[in-house]
Amino acid sequence: MKKYLVLLLFITTSGFAQENKKFEKAMEKNLTLLKDAKTGEDYTNAANAFERIAKAETKEWLPSYYEAFALILSANDVSDAAKKDAVLDKAMEVAKAAEAISPDNSEIVTLQSWITSMKISVDPMNRGQKLGMEASVLTSRAIELDPENPRPYLLQGTGLFYTPEQFGGGKDKAQKVLEKAVEKFNSFKPKNKLMPNWGKERAMSLLEECKK
Repeated sequence: MKKYLVLLLFITTSGFAQENKKFEKAMEKNLTLLKDAKTGEDYTNAANAFERIAKAETKEWLPSYYEAFALILSANDVSDAAKKDAVLDKAMEVAKAAEAISPDNSEIVTLQSWITSMKISVDPMNRGQKLGMEASVLTSRAIELDPENPRPYLLQGTGLFYTPEQFGGGKDKAQKVLEKAVEKFNSFKPKNKLMPNWGKERAMSLLEECKK
């Protein structure tokens, strides 16, 4: 009986390890696809690839996270306001699906803040005040959930950079936050190779713009 239980445990553990490797391999392949993407279509294809993994791996939050991330980037290539809105709405829906799997996750909340900020650009006059406040609340929550995560500081600094001084933004205010973002990026180490690790180059680039 004891030998049977040991054998059963070995088979179960071995099967889990194989499934885990399969998941990691699929994620690594699609992360490369995402990294190499250049056009809106490329990012859409990457989003679709992560969506397929998310449907197969319903207990993993990273596939939905990267699907939402890819959709955000694909939206930059959409000029039609209604279509861009639809892409961003889908990105938020997917981000919330990731959050349902992994609640109180700073990385996911950061994405939600980014999506909210991008939706302002579709109709700045009518959305700026309301969605700007929502994005700010989400960014603050992401920092509260993980003060060492550099990405919400990047979003915060980016928002200040593109906000006119008369409305509380400007390069001087952005510089202080972006300096903190870069400092966090320099010490940040993802838990594994699948975890989010984007934003450092953007933070450094914006910081240089602030100093001009």
